[in-house]
Order: sequence, then structure tokens, then C-alpha cells
Amino acid sequence: MLFTVVLAALTFAAVALVAGNNLSACVGPAVGSRILSKQFGALLGAVGFSAGLLVQGSFMTRAVGVLLPDASSVLRSEALLVAIVVFIIAHVIRVPMSLNMSLVGMLAGLSVAKYGVANSGYLFEVAVIWFAAPLIALVIAFWLIRFLNRGWPTNFWRRLQTYKLLLIVLSFSSAYVLGANTLGLIVATGGFDAASVLVAVAAIFVGSFLLGRGAIRRISEEFFLMRYANATATLVTSTFLVEIATVFNIPLSNTQTTTAAMFGTGLSYKKKYVSLKPFLTIVVSWVATPILSFAIGLALGRL
Repeated sequence: MLFTVVLAALTFAAVALVAGNNLSACVGPAVGSRILSKQFGALLGAVGFSAGLLVQGSFMTRAVGVLLPDASSVLRSEALLVAIVVFIIAHVIRVPMSLNMSLVGMLAGLSVAKYGVANSGYLFEVAVIWFAAPLIALVIAFWLIRFLNRGWPTNFWRRLQTYKLLLIVLSFSSAYVLGANTLGLIVATGGFDAASVLVAVAAIFVGSFLLGRGAIRRISEEFFLMRYANATATLVTSTFLVEIATVFNIPLSNTQTTTAAMFGTGLSYKKKYVSLKPFLTIVVSWVATPILSFAIGLALGRL
């Protein structure tokens, strides 16, 4: 009973942190292009997160089931706790880190410690997707922004209104796929039942409104002041790739796809629209996060 309560508390904390941290990746482009206010962006993101978790979040139970079959509440609690601690430490020292990648690395380390290389095939699939997705996002966004900048739709005012509508829809859809994938993975680690889902939905709104609005600046301001076309290309690309990964039960951080897509749109211009330094910092974190978490999970599993 005690560990059931602990597991629910850790699920709440992890979901709140992810909702707050990743709100920027979903609604930041629309906020940065001055279509949504930060408050309305937080609400739209929270609703999208919740919808994705409720509709497709259970898809991630396969990922947890493959990595840690029949895992006890204690082991699940340990995985969530360490992933949260690593994420918080990274936040304090201002190193960008994905809790999604941290948790997957943790589960993979525990899996190898407990079951050897029995799940190496699935881990290889995840690694390939993590490597390929940012590159695919960069290429898709690079060419998509060029298509959009040719003047679609041709009427200027109709084009403006079309972009505004698209960005609102895409902000929701981006939040939806994150709810299905990243938040689904967290809740699946906690045990995907009615109680854990209700706890997660409550955490989504707490995280979005208390932790998320300040983080929007990372996407909307730190990289570049986004044009409507840039924001549209970024969200279309990210939403598409994360949804595909979700359908195939592969955890994928939308921070990866969103950041890579943003970089791709910037590269499509002759002038410099992207600040390279924060992008490279995030790329380094993509490599370091799962490796560090894997090592911790491996050590923890062998205790």
C-alpha cells in the first residue's frame, strides 16, 4: 500500500515536470509568433496533453512491458525517482535534459541488469529512431518551409488567417502527441490504471500553469523570433514524427523533433535565423542523458 502511494506521488511529480518543461515545445512556436498568449497557450497545451494521454497513452505500456516485464512497484518507483532526480539536477545546473530520454535510459539499464540482453532488439529500434528522427525532422522542415514561403495561399490576408488557424490546431496536436508518448510512458511506468491516469491529468494542469509558462521562452525567444511559416513547419514536422513513433510504441521526445525542425527551418534561409549555441547544447544532452541514465539504471539493478 505504501509503495502504491509513493508510485502515485512520483507519477504526479514526473508528469508535472514534463508538462511544465515541454509546454514550450508544443505552444512555444505559436506564442513566439504572437498568435497565442502565454496563459491561453498553457490551457491549450494542458488540454492537448490530457487528450493524448487518455486516447493513446496506453500505447506506451508495451515499451515498459518489454523493458521491465512484471516489474514490482518498488522497481517502478526507483526508476521514476532516479529519472526525476537526474532531471532536476540538470535543470538546476541549467543543462537541458529530456525526462523521456532519462526514463527510457533508466528502464534500459534496469532491463539489462535484470534480464541481460534479452530486450536488445527493442532497444536497438529505440536507438535507431532517436538517431534518425532529428535528422528526418531537419530535412522535412527544411523543404516544408521553402514550400510554404513560396506564397501559400496566394492571397496575403487569407494566408495570414490560415496560418493563425493552423498554428492553434498544431499547438494542440503537438501537445496531444506528447501526452500520448512521453506522458504515456511515465504513466505506464507507474502502472497504467484509472487512478494513475487521474493523478496524471491533475499533474498536467499543475505543471502547465505553475511550471510551464516561463519555460516557453526557450522555444519562442531563445532560438529566434518565429515567423508564421516557421512555426507551422516546425509543429507539422514534430507532430507527424512523434505520432508515428507512438503508433509503433516507440518513446520519442518531441523536444528532439521540435528543436531539429526549428533548426531545419532556419537553415532554409540565406541569412542566419538560428542561434547555434543552444542547439548544440541540446544535441549534447540528447547523447549524454540516456547514457548517464542507463549507467545509473544498470548500477541500481545490480544492487
